[in-house]
Parts: sequence; structure tokens; C-alpha cells
Amino acid sequence: MKQLNPILILVFALPFTACVETDFEFDNYQSEIVVDGWIEPNQYAQVFLTLSVPYFSEVDSVSLRNYALTKAKVTLISDAETEILTLKPNKDYFPPYYYSSTQIKGEVGKSYQLIVEYMGKTATAITSIPEPVQLDNTWFALEPGKDSLGFVYIKFTDNPNQKNYYRTLTQIKNTDAKYIANYLPNFNDQFFNGQHVEVALYKGNKTSTDKTDEIFYTLGDTISLKFCAVDKQAYDFWYSFQKESMSAGNPFASTNARVASNITNGLGVWCGYGASYYQIIAR
Repeated sequence: MKQLNPILILVFALPFTACVETDFEFDNYQSEIVVDGWIEPNQYAQVFLTLSVPYFSEVDSVSLRNYALTKAKVTLISDAETEILTLKPNKDYFPPYYYSSTQIKGEVGKSYQLIVEYMGKTATAITSIPEPVQLDNTWFALEPGKDSLGFVYIKFTDNPNQKNYYRTLTQIKNTDAKYIANYLPNFNDQFFNGQHVEVALYKGNKTSTDKTDEIFYTLGDTISLKFCAVDKQAYDFWYSFQKESMSAGNPFASTNARVASNITNGLGVWCGYGASYYQIIAR
């Protein structure tokens, strides 16, 4: 099943524009470039681009394709390297297009500037890739009272010499086409700086509106875990995104705060993932 880009969901659902009037008039609305992009060690950059639209816009499969930017110029710069990214199809997303580097791969500690140009608009962002954090242990455990349902658990040691920010995603073999953010996937070391910490991971839904009755993994699942260290700007985006997605995309139940972004003259996030990967069999 194709996965609707989760940031695009919130383009329709949330007050990204910070200019919603009480009479809901959008005649003067100006669309902005929306970026969902990332780069990680030894991987090519991936960048999904759309345009923002007012909350009450009509949405169907045709309009969703129209909001995808397929004729943008996307430039990636790192040190002395510069590359124009290539538009590619991606059947696991809808709209099914993304931009990718074919020469520049991510390196830990390096900074990467992204420049998106489209129809006279220019959006820019800079990110870096933190050092990946290695987990000490991973396992699956049944939830008390459940015959076949449980959670994935991780254990790791937090670095006491810096403020640390984390994000987790999982992919279930033969079920998920790609990695999906866990339910409540973003956290920092505010309460466990420098400590050995154990965290339960709840399964995420394929949309941004996770439901608590779908948070369990099932006995027999083969689960790939992507454990990411991120910088503060990326964390601020994903944490504010998380808070708004918990309102189920209802603008009247939202925090009415603009979702944080590290994109200048645009919306969304350009993120460096210090990613490490693990496999857990639910048994």
C-alpha cells in the first residue's frame, strides 16, 4: 500500500500558514514550498517536495498529484561538493516522486545545505548528521494480559557531555513498504542525561494520526528498527509535528501554533539522521 507523505497530510490538516482568519477566507493565500528531506551516513539524500494549501481546499488523488513539485531545481551543497538532485519515482509514497542525490552521500559530522527553487520561490535549509548512537540491547516482550501483542524495548547509554535528541522508526517485514515513525517517536535526554535508559517503542500507524489501539507489535513479526540521533532543529520540527498529529489533524483541537521548521522561506524539515539499524524478531 502506498503511504501518503505524512508531512503532506499536515499541510492540509494544520495551521502551517499561521494566517488563518476567523472568516476562513483564503483568496489571498500564498502557497509555500514544503520540504520533507533527509540524509544519513552512507546514504543518498532523499527530498520530497509539495506546495502548501489552505485547510479547506478540496483534496482528491488528482489534486494531491498536482501539489507535488516535479519541476523544481534542488541543489545539495556540502564542503566543496555541489549536486543538482535527480527526480525519481517512488511507488511507496503518494504522490510518488522524490529528488535524490546520485553522487553525494551522507557523512557523520558534515553539514549539508539544501536549496529548492520553484516558480520564483527559493527555500533553503542546512542540517548536519550527528554521530549515531549504538543500542546496548533490543528485545520484544508481550504486554501483560495479551496473548500475542507486545512492545519492542531498547536499552542504550546517553552521552552525558551534550544535549541529545532521538527519533525512532520501524518497519515490519512483509507488512510495511518503508520505515514508519513509532507512536510518540521523538524524545530527548532531559530526564536521563548520561544514564543507562530503557525505552518501550509503540508501533506507529501509516498515517500521522496514530491510534492507541494500534500500538502493539504481534508475536512473529520481524521488525527492523531505525534508531536516529538528530539535531535540535530537526527534533523541534518532529516534536511539534508529533503534538499536532495527536490532535488528529483537527485545526479546532490543535495547539494553534505554527509547526517548527528549519526551512527558510518554506515549511517542513531538512534532517540529518545519525541512524543505526537493528532487527528484532517478536518471540
